Amino acid sequence: MASIIGVETLQHTNGTTAATIDSSGRVLTPANPKFSVQLAVNSSTADYTTTSNVPFDTIDFNVGNCVAISSSVATFTAPITGYYQFNLMVSFGSIDGAQHANTYLLIDGESAENDTYRNIEDVQGGTYQTNTTAALIYLTANQTVNPVVFVHTDTSVNIRPGTRFSGFLVG
Repeated sequence: MASIIGVETLQHTNGTTAATIDSSGRVLTPANPKFSVQLAVNSSTADYTTTSNVPFDTIDFNVGNCVAISSSVATFTAPITGYYQFNLMVSFGSIDGAQHANTYLLIDGESAENDTYRNIEDVQGGTYQTNTTAALIYLTANQTVNPVVFVHTDTSVNIRPGTRFSGFLVG
């Protein structure tokens, strides 16, 4: 014989809501770490021919205070151990002189040459290029993730508004 437990809200012993289940059966986890940052203003033309941080200026949301922007550098810090989904979309402008453009997700400042979480695109002489990188990454508490770029040979590229870095705890 099956038992049925009627639960609408799960709370931590301190009274914070950990999860709710709505009338359609959807489970909501309001404290689940998640964030989204973007570049709202066009970046200055720069030389990205060495591995460089992607500039960001706006936090859209930051549940769990897991991301910070300091000197235009976005750093995610894992609040707990688990699997995290990350998404990076970088929109380049004035990139017509580049042979290729790379986006990376660096874990704890690892070398970009690791190529573990990398996207590379052949620019093919266009003025604009958009690179996307997505990865499911296992992190232990306090590990960090930073988005970076590398543009081959073109020293006068800008990163355009709408560039975005986001992520969330899967479990």
